[in-house]
Amino acid sequence: MDYQKLRDEIKEYAGIPRVSGYEGEAVHRFADDLRPYCDEVRIDRIGNVIGTIKGKEDGLSLMIFAHMDTIGFLVSYLHPDGFFRLERQGGVPEKLVQGTPILVGSESGKWYPGVIGARAYQTMSDAERGKVDPLSTLAADIGVHSEEELHRLEIEPGCPVCYYPVFYDMEDNKICGSYLDNAVGMAQLLELAMYFSSNRPKVTLHLVGTVWEETNAKGAMIAARTAKTDMAICLLSPGCSDTPDLKGVSNVSMDGGPCVTVMNFHGRTLDGQVAHKGMLELIKSSAKKEGINLQRCVLRGALSDSAYLQLEGNGIPVLDMGAPYRYAHSPKEVISLKDVDETITLLKKFVNELDSDFSLDRF
Repeated sequence: MDYQKLRDEIKEYAGIPRVSGYEGEAVHRFADDLRPYCDEVRIDRIGNVIGTIKGKEDGLSLMIFAHMDTIGFLVSYLHPDGFFRLERQGGVPEKLVQGTPILVGSESGKWYPGVIGARAYQTMSDAERGKVDPLSTLAADIGVHSEEELHRLEIEPGCPVCYYPVFYDMEDNKICGSYLDNAVGMAQLLELAMYFSSNRPKVTLHLVGTVWEETNAKGAMIAARTAKTDMAICLLSPGCSDTPDLKGVSNVSMDGGPCVTVMNFHGRTLDGQVAHKGMLELIKSSAKKEGINLQRCVLRGALSDSAYLQLEGNGIPVLDMGAPYRYAHSPKEVISLKDVDETITLLKKFVNELDSDFSLDRF
């Protein structure tokens, strides 16, 4: 695949502000991008985008989905002097936010650049210099001087705030940017739509951008009800464990190929999923036929939309997979275009190998 084209698609999606619950711009953009390639494109009641390519055989349907939303913040309090406080929306690592550039959305839809303030180094004591200040003690700044100016700009409590978009190239076909999770998944879905529009699969294919993943991980449940799918693949890979701080956590490495999450589990909610055996075997055989290395991960402390989607209807077989990336949920993530490309190639093979004889049973 043309890496430059893939890179540009990822950059476009990554640059769209789409804080969880406020994904409207991304929803309409993604639906428009899918329409030339799908037999039908729907936006369901909560905002999921569902592009359908009808299969050559009656019966089985597969939903491949990626979440469109991102972590971010909401304005929570306006200071009289024009600063404002923020509340986290999703899993924002508080220790990374001081001094972070942001975009602040107004109620009219306009976005204003700003920054989450950080105390000047010279004003801190030795003890304070080694301390992480909670988000509740920090103030965001867009350069105005009063609460009245914030009201005039239509910045009110509840307005969305995201990391200021950053995107640049690194060595050896790596890219770095804000919100690559999961702009990469959206770009992969678009590439699949382009391919299967002229290479019609045997099964019906639903290519879906979901909402709400970062806040409740249940948007895909509604998409499955709308699409009435039989099985699903979640395009979400675990993070790499090849950086010095994560050695020994897993064997997942960048440039090692697509990764399947064999199991994930979130202890606080007692939710998670184990990959459907039939789907796992088919993705393994597809990787072997394509000469692609398939990585595997067992993940504790996190989950995806699949944990809830699998409980729909009579039970929906699920599989989580994707291109692994570094520095998840930070303002700058890193991913390999090679891994992204190989994930697309593997999914094409998986879908082409799938037919109506595939067993949905778990054992």
